[in-house]
Amino acid sequence: MKRRNRELSVFGMSSLDLFASALGAFILISVIIFPYVTGASQTSAPTASPPLPQVAAVPTPEAPACPVCPTLASVPALQPLSCPVCPTLPDAGEPVECPVQPPVQCPVCPTPEPVPDPPACPVVAPPAIYQFPHLDLIIVLDVTSSMGRQVASLKAEVGQLSDLLSELSPSFGIGMVAFGDRYWQQPLTTFPLRQISGPTLNRAAFRGFVNGLDIMMGVGGGMNLDPPEAFLQALAEAARMPGRMAAQRRVIVMVTDNPAYPEEVNASIATAANVAQRSGHRVSTVYINTTGAPNREAEAFLQRVATAGGGQYVRDVGGSLTVNLLLSLL
Repeated sequence: MKRRNRELSVFGMSSLDLFASALGAFILISVIIFPYVTGASQTSAPTASPPLPQVAAVPTPEAPACPVCPTLASVPALQPLSCPVCPTLPDAGEPVECPVQPPVQCPVCPTPEPVPDPPACPVVAPPAIYQFPHLDLIIVLDVTSSMGRQVASLKAEVGQLSDLLSELSPSFGIGMVAFGDRYWQQPLTTFPLRQISGPTLNRAAFRGFVNGLDIMMGVGGGMNLDPPEAFLQALAEAARMPGRMAAQRRVIVMVTDNPAYPEEVNASIATAANVAQRSGHRVSTVYINTTGAPNREAEAFLQRVATAGGGQYVRDVGGSLTVNLLLSLL
């Protein structure tokens, strides 16, 4: 039997030993440097931490608008706005800082340029305040021989009467009845009521009628032997005279120095009362003392007529017929 060769190869054992040593050295080096390599990897690529809970944004309060300066002086600064306490949320770290709103400073209002005074407004006359409303006046004048002074007074004052009534009434009309005794051929002479106020030719017509008046103008072939006059006829004629639609007051003024005929006294008073029944209508009387001694009968009669007619009783105060007429209108 052939004997095996038990001789070891130097090359073979040496190579195996070399490989084993190298492997051991690698393992040893790996074990030594592994912690450092791991730490470096963690440093370069850290693991993302879980997200923090969302914190609601605290609104920044708006600064108040600067008010309009009421005067020229500077407006003091507003106090700083107080910031609400911001809540601390869990796991959110430190509380959120609240912003502080700075105080608002109002600017000083500039001094305006001086404004010149406005031009003076024209003086406007206040509206007229009239003593009487729209007026119709009927003058019933005795033109017998004893009334010459009153006839002359009316002629002299006719223009003044119209001017005064223009100041006292917004509009007026005038009618007239001149009367005498019932036995005269023409006891009554009439000027129909017309508007005299304003730019009208009626004023000239009325002036012409007055200037044509005269005492005893209607006697003609008649006679006048007793004191009473045609009072009732004159009053009835005035009551029938048409007036103006615009008139709010209508006044008949009986101017005489004598009463009506005895049998016509009651009828005269009743006629005055009928006139007064209409709204705004009245009868006034003016007693003229032509003898120096008062005529008590005439005064008492005229007072009764004025009372029944809702008007004024006027005793002659000095000869001006215009004054007497104005007093009778009150």
